[in-house]
This record gives sequence, C-alpha cells and structure tokens, in this order.
Amino acid sequence: MIYIVYNELYSPMFGNGIRRKILGQIKAFKRSFGRVFHTCYMGQMLYLFDGEKQVEKEFAITKQDCNKIIWSWIEKYKIKRTYIRYAFADKWFIHFLKNQKAKGVKSVIEIPTFPYDGEGIQGRVKIEDAHYRKDMYKYIDLVTTNSDEPKIWKIPCIPMMNGVDIHDYELCINKKQRKNQIVLIGVSTLVFWQGYERVIQGLYNYYKNRNEYKIFFKIVGEGTEKKYYQSLVQKYDLLRYVEFCGNLDGKELDRQYTLSDIAVSSLGRYKSGVESITPIKAAEYCMRGIPFICGYHDMRFAGNEKFIMNIPNNSDPVNMDRVIDFYKEIYKNTGYQKQMNNYATEYLSWDVVLKPIVEFLW
Repeated sequence: MIYIVYNELYSPMFGNGIRRKILGQIKAFKRSFGRVFHTCYMGQMLYLFDGEKQVEKEFAITKQDCNKIIWSWIEKYKIKRTYIRYAFADKWFIHFLKNQKAKGVKSVIEIPTFPYDGEGIQGRVKIEDAHYRKDMYKYIDLVTTNSDEPKIWKIPCIPMMNGVDIHDYELCINKKQRKNQIVLIGVSTLVFWQGYERVIQGLYNYYKNRNEYKIFFKIVGEGTEKKYYQSLVQKYDLLRYVEFCGNLDGKELDRQYTLSDIAVSSLGRYKSGVESITPIKAAEYCMRGIPFICGYHDMRFAGNEKFIMNIPNNSDPVNMDRVIDFYKEIYKNTGYQKQMNNYATEYLSWDVVLKPIVEFLW
C-alpha cells in the first residue's frame, strides 16, 4: 500500500497536528496491511518512504511530474492499494486516477475538510479543481471526509472522524481545581476558521465588568491570523492575560497542557460554511484528558458530554461566566480525565476510525 501526500510533510511549516495525523494513519494501516509506503514533497523533490526509511527520490516541479513519478513507484513496487490525501484536482490528477482504475488499483481519497471552497482556495487552482473534480466519480469508488454526506461528487462517502495514535499522548494527570484561576489553551495552526478572536473578545468583556477569576489564554501555534490576534490583545489591553507561545511539540507542549485547565477547539467554522467537523485537536484534547470548548457539531460525540462546553457556531464572544461554571462543574468529578482518556481509546484511536477504510481496501 502507498499513502500519497502531495504536501511538504516534514517541513517545519507543515502543521504538527496534521503531521501526527498522517503518521498515525500510516501506523494503523501498517498494522492491517504490513508494508506501507508514503510520499512527501520537499524542495522540488518527491520522496518515497518505507516507514522512516527513504527509499526513492526524484526531481519534480509540477503536479504532472509528481503524478508520473508516483505512478512509476506504484508499478515498480507492485502496489495494489492507495490512500490519497486530496490536494485538489487537475488534468494530471485525473489521468493518474484513470491509470489506477485501468490497472485494478483499489483507492480511497481523503478530503481533509468538506466543503472547502470557503477556505481560501483561489485563482487557477480553484477553477481547475471545480472543473476536474466532477470527473472523479468515473475512477474512484470511495471518498472519506469529515462530512456526513452519503455522496460527494457522485462518489460514495464514508464519514472520516479524525482520530489519535493512542500511544502518542501523555494523560494530563493529577489536575486539581485552582482557586480563582483558569488557564485556557488553544493548540492549532492559526488560520481564520479557528476563531480565537471569540476568546479574546470574551476576555475583554469579562475584565470590563468583573475579575473574581483570573482567566488566562495560551495560544500555541503560528499562522496567518497571529498578527490579527496580537492586534486585538493590544487593543483590549490583555497582554497580562494572553500569551503567544509559538509552535511547540514534545515535552514542552506536554508541559503547557499540564499547566492548563481547559482547551479551545475551533470556534470560527461558520466563516467557511462548515457545521460538522472532527478536528484533530479535539481528539488530542480528549486523549490527554483536558476538557474543551467546541464551536461546531463534532460527529464523534453525542453532544451531552460533561467534558465538552458547546457554544454556537457564530461570531459571538465566548461568555466567560459560562467558562467559569463549566470549570467548576467539570472539576467536581475527580475521574473525568480517565473517562475522557478511556473514551478516546475506545472510539477515537486510528485503528477504530480507519476500520471501514481498511475493510474496503481489502
């Protein structure tokens, strides 16, 4: 099997969460299929990996080059299954899918977010994708995405619930309720649909009227919205309460989670027209045992879990009085962390999430 990634998987600019997701999926596929290759594009070079070992590399500039090279590797290694992380359709991608179909290669395409037209895709890429994706049904039998649509572009669709590698995260153990202090943490690439301005504006509203609780917000990550968030923090005089931590991983990220009480998942999906989604970070929060605020419909949960604070998918500032009540309530239950960890292990591990995909590819 080969897991096809057209992105710069190992670049520092590639999101840590997405990288962990892809590598977690690959590990799960290996447990089912044995040998699993994966591709990576870096610096005009296309690489083929077998686990952590690089086995091939070829010079590639265009999408046409990439698809030709990947097809040559499929033939060379007699690969019968492909799992493709979708990176928009064009003439050469359709030609690649057509080759797969003709040679009997079973394939699943993962669309990371659907619908995605509102997420910043522009120009020629947008025009080509809108044209060519309509032909994919001729060559692909299954897609998977975060949507619960039964079909996308006439292709049967299995809902893709983002999962976690259950061996990859530390449980934030021994958390205790603090007196009059709450630390929020948001871990993500800082793009417009994260909606962290709702937290910043909520802090502004709260500190205008009361401050019996000291509420802090740690923002972990980098991205295009960082300057906007920083401007709001400056404007609202919240420099004492909002900290920008930059990109963190490993032990340093573990430490920040340990110092935090409540995590923040996506709060701005209304901007891209998305109601239902299963973000990677929410699964990670659950695995770590840290309760979180959620501004969308997450298909992995029933909606009445005590460790999730659900808020409307709109632009309203986060009500910090609700956050305080949520904090008080969740920390009454000393076993909530283990309950969250158990839930993630049972329902959100990649082995569970990918089971229908594995069954199809068999």
